[in-house]
Amino acid sequence: MIEQVMSDYQEELENWVMSAPIEDIRDFFITIHGGVYPDDWEDFVSRHQSNSSLELETISSCEACRQLLLAIQTTDLSRKELKSFFIKNGSKKFSKHS
Repeated sequence: MIEQVMSDYQEELENWVMSAPIEDIRDFFITIHGGVYPDDWEDFVSRHQSNSSLELETISSCEACRQLLLAIQTTDLSRKELKSFFIKNGSKKFSKHS
């Protein structure tokens, strides 16, 4: 029963990620972590970086965003702009010392 609910949720999330504006997906990413978008964007993204690159493949998920990142990674083949989801305003890297 719970597996079916989670499967349905993941499918709905993937459908939403496929069509939602990028800014709405970014807002959801910050909101599920308890932050406020866009104020907390750089802070929460830097917490999920596994290295200095912001490529989608180098972002680590946590319990809060695991389903969302899975949905983004699943749909990024069809929606190319998701590959640069974590690169905002032309910035390729965030300084962890700012």
